[in-house]
Amino acid sequence: MQDNVLLHATSLVKNFGPTTALAGVDLTVHRGESIAIMGASGSGKTTLLHVLAGITTPDSGTVLYYGGVDPVAVSSLPDADRTRLRREEFGFVFQQGFLLPELTAVENVALPLLLAGSRRREAEAQAARWLASLGLAGMEDRRPGQLSGGQAQRVA
Repeated sequence: MQDNVLLHATSLVKNFGPTTALAGVDLTVHRGESIAIMGASGSGKTTLLHVLAGITTPDSGTVLYYGGVDPVAVSSLPDADRTRLRREEFGFVFQQGFLLPELTAVENVALPLLLAGSRRREAEAQAARWLASLGLAGMEDRRPGQLSGGQAQRVA
């Protein structure tokens, strides 16, 4: 596998009773890449994200994570390691955004860093850099209700 691959899914299948949510999905995500999972309601988008992140185990197929020296099958990790992987390595942005309305943009972005033990000043400085990289410099002190839908989604 190439050095820049971060996540590689092969032949993912997931059924819920007689309903097939995933039918042989293959996907490769490279380091630094952002992807969008799009489709009609009920087409398996959330199921795919849950399988990729190890929230749900596929009926067949594999998800390999290339974050360390050797690739690791996500579904083979103990629960605590899968939780750590999701918390530290994966990010999901859903259409609604799910921002806390009482916090500013920079506070919403910094919150996971604070929960992971970062100091407020460092967390908010990192959050401001991330916001700037998304074209949101100058909007750090805006609350979600003061942002457009697209801006709020980027903050999320």
